[in-house]
Amino acid sequence: MPFTIYNLLAFKNQPDLKAEGLEPVSWYSRGGFDPVSVGKWASEQDSELLIVDFEALCSDVRVQAAECVAQGHAQRIESIKAAKRDKKVKSAQVGTYAVCPVSDYWTPVMPSNEKLLAWRGSNRFNSVLADELDVICPSLYAFYDDAKGYEKYALANIEEAYKYAKPVIPFICPHFHHSNKDTRNKMIPYFGRILDICRERCDSVILWGGWWFGPKDLGQPGESGHPWPWDPSFAWLREVRRVMKTLR
Repeated sequence: MPFTIYNLLAFKNQPDLKAEGLEPVSWYSRGGFDPVSVGKWASEQDSELLIVDFEALCSDVRVQAAECVAQGHAQRIESIKAAKRDKKVKSAQVGTYAVCPVSDYWTPVMPSNEKLLAWRGSNRFNSVLADELDVICPSLYAFYDDAKGYEKYALANIEEAYKYAKPVIPFICPHFHHSNKDTRNKMIPYFGRILDICRERCDSVILWGGWWFGPKDLGQPGESGHPWPWDPSFAWLREVRRVMKTLR
């Protein structure tokens, strides 16, 4: 499959990024977990990539009961099957966000044999879900202003993703993940390297982001978040354009 940059960005006053060469992707994450709802959603989508996001369900046997994870997978699988059966665009591929593999930063960055075995075991437990997917979509969001640490994390998660023997299309974001208060709502200075890793190692990539997180979004007193205002001079956009030139 040709390398594609998919667009799931949601900045305020964001232009049509198809003009930049980015392709649309459909994302299901706010509806019910039942296959009827997912099938109906899939039947209405025009894009070539459908992502069914049930990350709220149990997914990691290292920290959750195996029974809960198995139940979560059963729900995911029924919905994935419904999306594949009912999708409007019959050539569309179906994936799910993260889960396969379980996103993990510190295990590959500060590894031990015990932690690596446990992580890989959790990822193998999730193979029953991966078997139903057309593509594997690991989460490769950045948490820290540490390019070397990010590279270790990304390469290890990509390696785990390819063990499912499916095309790999990771989620990345031009700004840091909101879970780290020190880097929250800041753009990533090494985003060009993130794109290069995905271009070199993966089949395609999904760009997600554009939300400025307020304290209220994180269960704290204060203002709610809002879409980040679009800026045509974004440094990350220059990096996207650089990579797009290599694809033409």
